Amino acid sequence: MSAASSPSRGARCRAELRLALSVALVGGTLLGAREGLLTLHANSFVQPGQYFFAYLAVPIVLWMVLGGLLLLPVGLLRGLYASSVDTGRSLPLYAVVLGFTGGLSIGGPWVARLMDDLREVGFEVGRAGSLALWLATLALAGGIAAGCGAAAAWYAARTPMPLRHGTRAALLVGVLCLWPLGRFLATDWTWPQADGAREAAPAAEPNVVLISIDTLRADHLGSYGSPYGLTPSLDRLATEGVVFQHTTTSSPWTLPAVGSLMTGLYPRHHGAGAVTNRRDPLGRSALPEGSWTLAGALRARGYRTHAVVTNPYLALRYGLGRGFEGYENLTIESEFFLAGRDTTAVRLLNWLAPEVVIGDRGDTVSQRATRWLERAGPGRPFLLWLHYIIDPHAPYSRAGATRHKSFRSDSLLGAEHTAATRFTVTSPDVARLRSGEIRLSDDQKEAVRALYRDEVASVDAAVGRVLDAVDRLGLRERTLVVCVSDHGEEFWEHGGVEHGHTVYDELVHVPLIMRWPGHLPAGTFVGAVTRMTDIAPTVLELLGVPASQPFDGLTLLPLLRGEETAARVALVENLLFADARVGLRTSEGKYVRWDTGKEEAYDLVADPREQRDLAGVPPVLGPLRELHAQVERGLAERSLAASAVPSRGSSSPALRALGYVQ
Repeated sequence: MSAASSPSRGARCRAELRLALSVALVGGTLLGAREGLLTLHANSFVQPGQYFFAYLAVPIVLWMVLGGLLLLPVGLLRGLYASSVDTGRSLPLYAVVLGFTGGLSIGGPWVARLMDDLREVGFEVGRAGSLALWLATLALAGGIAAGCGAAAAWYAARTPMPLRHGTRAALLVGVLCLWPLGRFLATDWTWPQADGAREAAPAAEPNVVLISIDTLRADHLGSYGSPYGLTPSLDRLATEGVVFQHTTTSSPWTLPAVGSLMTGLYPRHHGAGAVTNRRDPLGRSALPEGSWTLAGALRARGYRTHAVVTNPYLALRYGLGRGFEGYENLTIESEFFLAGRDTTAVRLLNWLAPEVVIGDRGDTVSQRATRWLERAGPGRPFLLWLHYIIDPHAPYSRAGATRHKSFRSDSLLGAEHTAATRFTVTSPDVARLRSGEIRLSDDQKEAVRALYRDEVASVDAAVGRVLDAVDRLGLRERTLVVCVSDHGEEFWEHGGVEHGHTVYDELVHVPLIMRWPGHLPAGTFVGAVTRMTDIAPTVLELLGVPASQPFDGLTLLPLLRGEETAARVALVENLLFADARVGLRTSEGKYVRWDTGKEEAYDLVADPREQRDLAGVPPVLGPLRELHAQVERGLAERSLAASAVPSRGSSSPALRALGYVQ
């Protein structure tokens, strides 16, 4: 419809911009909805229920913005130079521009994936083939643009006020899309808060840098006897602090293990990691509301508390961020970009501003941590928790090979199945390795181990950058550094691969190093059995913070002072991928009891690799079985007691004898 008279240039511009914006909103909604469905499909593993609406909403909002960026300049130019406002010409023009862009967004990813798939099966497309495919894509986009233009011209000729109702509907969709985005930001981040009226801890109290490294085997550190020379940073930390040589985690997978790190309790007592949804591997229970955590205790003391972590099991919904003023989970951020890798917005970001695309490798954790340390300044002491998972967690890759590590290949529910088993810079699907669907030769297994070693070296370098920042900022003398792994990794020592499925030492023996110059003796090695549950009470005693609750663990300082006489025993429980069982470790033996009643027993002195099951040898099995029964009785007594673990003055003889209390 043409205007009856020639409006002013300003009026023409306003009219054209309104029409261009309407097309951008309506077209962006349609194109964004398509890409939102693709994103939902790509996100079939990492908490699909938790982020369903957010993953659908983000592409819609971004396409609305992208449509505006494309069409508003066109509308402005048309308003400036056209002699009149003519929707019969303007609407088809905007539809052609948006249709061509939408056609490219459909054909471009398809061509890129097709060429990748052809290369995967050994067919090299070549320049001529690539040119032909991209010309076909341009032709497809042109055809879509022509169709959109024709439809828009037909529509404009029959409608006096084009897109009137469509624009309102698109605006409503856009507003509704803001709700899941706001919910995501509100539930998966805790933003740093102002100090307000909080009473500051005494300035003399030390800072704490707690570094937990996912999937790091103790035997790959030089300070634990590794010959590979992979960990110069951690080995330097060991020479400057205390090495606990025989630390046992409470569980061979992350959520319950880190739960023990933060609470000083075994999984049966802190409650995190129980199955809540058997279809979703991430369907696991959180720490109960009101649970005591190390971060909460230090925050109540007046500490600033901040966390930079990676791992979907450390999302705030699991409760491990309780007590932190600031909480950044890079895996959740990275997954948004990874799930949307086929969307137009993410492709443009990767091309135009790759630094904006957030990865979850160790170097990103260290960058965030260093930036926070530089901004922390003097005043209140702080607790900074860093959790590195992507290096060296599977699927393994060499440093620089990837910016993201998806957990989709960690589950057959979300794995992209391919037949490839060759090794270049990344390993094949973890779930298929674990299930035995991919069977490797000895050389291929060694290639997997080599990739893991590369990952260990990468995470060591990342940790080294944080330690260097602590020194450079003058924080060394007043900062307690605690470095621990949540669990190890198996490479076919007992017929399997990865973690979460056994309680053998390759999974449960973890490194633990503590450094505080002037307060902890440098270059000290402690050979006694120690436990993940011992870390929280040790940190509290070092800081002089009274414990407000009893723990399953004990402070480690008596071991350094030579005061402890009762040998400690460690309990391992809560498996992820296998039949339930409990492991009991002493300094000399290992006892494993399955829920089915099956038993295993190992003499760790004669058989440190746990290759000879001595369950059929009564002199070996009997004492370990009885010790396990005593531990279970003691823990049952603790569970029934109103005050949990009895205080030191009223502890039971069973718990005292087993090294649970002193």
